[in-house]
Amino acid sequence: MRIIKVLSTSLVLLFLLVFQLPAQVLFSDSFESYVAGNAPLDKNYASGANAAPNGSGNPWFGPAPPNGRVIGAQSGVNPHSGVNMIQASAPSDLDENWYNLSYRLNGGGVYTGNITYDFWFYDPLGSGGSNYRDYAALGYYNTAPTTTDYPGTGSLNGSSQIQRLSLGAASSQGTGFDATEYQARVVGATDGYNSAGWFNLNVTRTIGWHEGRIVVGAMLGDGTADVSFFIDDMSTPLLTHNSTTTYGFNVLEMDMGYGPTFGYFDDVSFSVVPEPSTAALLALGGLTAVLARRRRS
Repeated sequence: MRIIKVLSTSLVLLFLLVFQLPAQVLFSDSFESYVAGNAPLDKNYASGANAAPNGSGNPWFGPAPPNGRVIGAQSGVNPHSGVNMIQASAPSDLDENWYNLSYRLNGGGVYTGNITYDFWFYDPLGSGGSNYRDYAALGYYNTAPTTTDYPGTGSLNGSSQIQRLSLGAASSQGTGFDATEYQARVVGATDGYNSAGWFNLNVTRTIGWHEGRIVVGAMLGDGTADVSFFIDDMSTPLLTHNSTTTYGFNVLEMDMGYGPTFGYFDDVSFSVVPEPSTAALLALGGLTAVLARRRRS
């Protein structure tokens, strides 16, 4: 009878462990450790205050720097937390900053699922503000190296294999685009409002800080994964869509100054959720040990 009670209790604990797995934050950045005062964020900007060797120090890099810049409070906008935030170098400058997940966190491997990219973005225009086109993305570029931060002078563009799970204000407009709502993108999707894979989201744009979250579920049998996009309400996804590609994910991305009016980014983080099967095996191992001890007593 005691063994049955132990087994029942352990099964309940196993269920709770598997279905309430906590996310593990592997990287977070509120940009407090960088030189501010409009200094370029790019580590590969040789004359910049935040320059660092390729492979160590500041992890952010970008093409043809400078890209994002580290600033304090500006034009009546305070950082989401602390005293620093990020903005584009100039309007319509097409600025990009990347963080190499594979090199920094995963021993050169890609992440295939059970991951989350969380960030805060400031919208300066609100509903109808089509000149604001900043967004963040969880992506894959086959040009991203596995043994250092960036290739060549720092650009990942020109990849033959690419995925961008983007969230914010779309840079791609035209027919079907709704400037009263935010957008998400899945490269390869054919059911959005355009062939680039952009979707309008059922949430009204408003001026101020917003939390964005991109959640990739467990890898499916065909190598893809289901992706959910959230803004502000983290309990109800605005869009859930298959990733369409099987490359996995190896970069975090901030895209700024894609329009005449740019906003700000702050408080980015990347998390992983342990595979339920792994947790279940660990719990099952513990259960086996408990039962073995009970039998010996």
